[in-house]
Amino acid sequence: MKKSIAALLLVLLLLGAAGTYLGTHQDSIQLWPWKKSMPFDGLSKAISDSQNNLFVIDNAKKTIHKLDAQGILQFSITSETGKNGEVYRFNDMAVDDQGYLYTIRTLLDPYGIAVKSEQIVRYKPNGEFDRSLFTQEYGDAQTKRYRLGSLRNVQVHEGMVYFFNDEVKKLSLYETPVGNSTTTEPKLTYSITLPANKYVSEADGFKPGEIYYSTRSGEIYRVGTDGRSELVYPLAGVNRTQRNFPESLHLDHQGRLIFIDFNSRMITRLDPKQPYVLEGIVNDEKAKASGVELAFDATTSSIGPDGSLIIVESAQINRLLPDGTITPSLIEAQFSRSAQNHAILVWSIAIVFILLVLYAIKIVFVNLLKRRLPLMVKQIFILIPVIAFSMILLSTVIYNSFSKKMEEETFSELILLARNGQNLVDGDKLESLTSPLDYGGTTYQSFRKKIQSVFENNARDDNQGFYKAVYKYENGVIYRILEDDDGMHMFNPFQQTPENQQVVLEGKPATGQWEDFSGEWRYAIAPIFNSAGKIVGVFETSKNLDGLLKHRQSVLNSIIRNIAFISVGLLLVLVFMTYVLLSSIRKLRNSVGEIAKGNWDTVVKINTRDEVSDLGDSVNIMAARIRDYITKVENFSQSYYRFVPQQFLRFLNKESILDVELGDQVEQHMSILIFNIRGFYQLSKRLSPEENFNFVNSFLKRFGPYVRKHEGLMNKYLGAGFMALFPNQTDEALFACVEMRKELDIYNSHRLSVGYSPLDFGIGLHKGPLRLGIIGEEQRLEGNVISDGVNLATMLEKMTEPLGSSILITDSVINTLVKPKDFLYRDLGLIQVDGVKEPLHLFDVYQGDAETIRALKEKTKALFEQAVTYYQVGRFYDAREAFLMVIKQNRQDKAAQLYFYMCDEYFQKGTTGEWNGTLSVS
Repeated sequence: MKKSIAALLLVLLLLGAAGTYLGTHQDSIQLWPWKKSMPFDGLSKAISDSQNNLFVIDNAKKTIHKLDAQGILQFSITSETGKNGEVYRFNDMAVDDQGYLYTIRTLLDPYGIAVKSEQIVRYKPNGEFDRSLFTQEYGDAQTKRYRLGSLRNVQVHEGMVYFFNDEVKKLSLYETPVGNSTTTEPKLTYSITLPANKYVSEADGFKPGEIYYSTRSGEIYRVGTDGRSELVYPLAGVNRTQRNFPESLHLDHQGRLIFIDFNSRMITRLDPKQPYVLEGIVNDEKAKASGVELAFDATTSSIGPDGSLIIVESAQINRLLPDGTITPSLIEAQFSRSAQNHAILVWSIAIVFILLVLYAIKIVFVNLLKRRLPLMVKQIFILIPVIAFSMILLSTVIYNSFSKKMEEETFSELILLARNGQNLVDGDKLESLTSPLDYGGTTYQSFRKKIQSVFENNARDDNQGFYKAVYKYENGVIYRILEDDDGMHMFNPFQQTPENQQVVLEGKPATGQWEDFSGEWRYAIAPIFNSAGKIVGVFETSKNLDGLLKHRQSVLNSIIRNIAFISVGLLLVLVFMTYVLLSSIRKLRNSVGEIAKGNWDTVVKINTRDEVSDLGDSVNIMAARIRDYITKVENFSQSYYRFVPQQFLRFLNKESILDVELGDQVEQHMSILIFNIRGFYQLSKRLSPEENFNFVNSFLKRFGPYVRKHEGLMNKYLGAGFMALFPNQTDEALFACVEMRKELDIYNSHRLSVGYSPLDFGIGLHKGPLRLGIIGEEQRLEGNVISDGVNLATMLEKMTEPLGSSILITDSVINTLVKPKDFLYRDLGLIQVDGVKEPLHLFDVYQGDAETIRALKEKTKALFEQAVTYYQVGRFYDAREAFLMVIKQNRQDKAAQLYFYMCDEYFQKGTTGEWNGTLSVS
């Protein structure tokens, strides 16, 4: 008991250490040990530093990864969740020469639509959070932003961090020192007044005269040293359509502008010194020529320190090198060997933790409780889970019904709102919007105000989280016009889907759903008609169900929490009631325990006057009757075990003879021993029946104990012999044979001393499969063994005399001996027996033979086995001469004599065509 308690304390200590380690390394346990890489999914930005390390924003702006030059993951920064369910997203980033990372971190509402605030956040070179450098709040309708805030293009130049702040009418440039600076607030260094009715999309540069910004109407302006904005794209005469729109604007190291034109599916370079020359540096053809597929869908770019262009799509990263070649796609981050080893370590500790828990349960259950569970514990383990499961099942049904109803209502509401889009968006005015130049115009603003008046004037929770979008349908193409995403631009083509084709071609509203890294969405779309009844656009209302799912999750958590509280309360009540109810049962148990120990005079005294009291009286009556009956039972048990061995019952998995039924059987692999007295028939004719019984019983009494001594089972008596089974090691069976043979010499010396002639016997031993079972009929049952091995062992016993052996065994016995060197035996070769198709490989065990015979067989063993080998390969002359030499040394060797006669005959007359190297014995 003390050892078990000490072991349990040690296990609990190890569990505490393992649990603490796993608790501090929860992230590593999410990495499968065999996983060597992590595919990108939801990329939005990538930059590199001077050491060619790569920083990528992945997972729909939720995560930043740092990869070294070989693509091995160094660390990951994951965005957290706000206090009220808000979500953080990374919108841009830059890195300085010291390895500090600067990022624009945006806080969105729980639905991932409205921007709550933005920060410029700095992280240390090891990925740890350093501090926030700048914060921009969006708390009123005038500053409201969707998905994208006002902060733009964080960049590092000449030891300073720069970023822009879009203040609607003007664009401000801020700076702060790089590295581990303690400067509290970035400093405003430059302010740019925007042209009338122009709104900033992107900006780059940090020196007056070298600052460029793009507008949402599709132009690019350069800010001069005097602060005025000068149009550089598109100039009059530049070959471009009204739908070309510069996105992902950057300045390269030569001061040239790099931007993406999604309408032309091209990355374009523009030298401000030659503004009329547009150079397409990457397009579909050039990418395919390099073996790269570019989707030009949500593609972004950045300029590397080496002048290369880093091209980012949702699931791949490519580089346009200065020499014009495009590198193969980088689609995944490789885990470092240390990360994989750490994951293996963490998983190993987790497995050890589970094994320790199981071992602790085993110690408590087996060692301390002795495989017994108190009734109170059983009730707790059964009733509490049943009650908790019932409550969970009921709650789940109600919860699922509630969730399904909410989803149905959400779809109905979305369809209704989508249909209402016809009233919010005038189709004729929608047709009047023809290019990005219309952004922010009278028509555009009227659409937005009407939509906002319907969707944003109700603060109820169920009216929150709607995403609205207006599309124009023109010449078979659907274009984005207006939506709740300030990062989207007018007249970006929208992909065709069966749902939106149903709307624009058939005029029927459609619904659908999708799930991406930004959330789980439900949407409805409906057509917008002009005054002539022609479909000219699509109005979409969709809803991010993250907020709904979080609400459902909070409801579910509340249900689980309440169930836990109720279960604990039920547990306390159940423990108290069970303790009271079991007090009388414990008295009964103690009294019955005394009776079980043999204290038959014990009297059960229970005064509760209930069913337990009645049971106590019955136990007293039972104890009295048991006292009378137990003696008879004990005597009976001792008697029937002499007829049916306990081992036989154990093989059949029976507790007692009462459980045995006709047909019970089991397959085992055992050693089968057949023992018989030679010449018993002639001997028995000289004895009277009484003398015969006395002789047989005396003989068996002398040799039978050797079977039990070596864990054997006396299966059946065969008149002048017996059949025994040995379920354990073959060595034990063979030891029993040898000891019985040695006992024969002692037995014969006693017979000679009283004038009786000596006896001899043969033993056949074989090992193989057999079936033990019950045969007979309902009124007469008998245990028996059915196996070819029994017949084979019987044949071996009969062949012992013609082969001059007292113990004859098969090769199956030899092959299963644990210590074959403990026995003396010789190889008799292959023996063909009448009635057996295949020849038998037999061995003569002479260890128990008389000293003279044993010495002669041991002396001639090598020569005898060599002669057998000659015989088996047909060298009959050599075999005959060798057997002759054996016979000269041991004239009583019957096996050598048989072989000698056969060798002589085959040498003189030759063999038949069927001869196969065996010795025939009949």
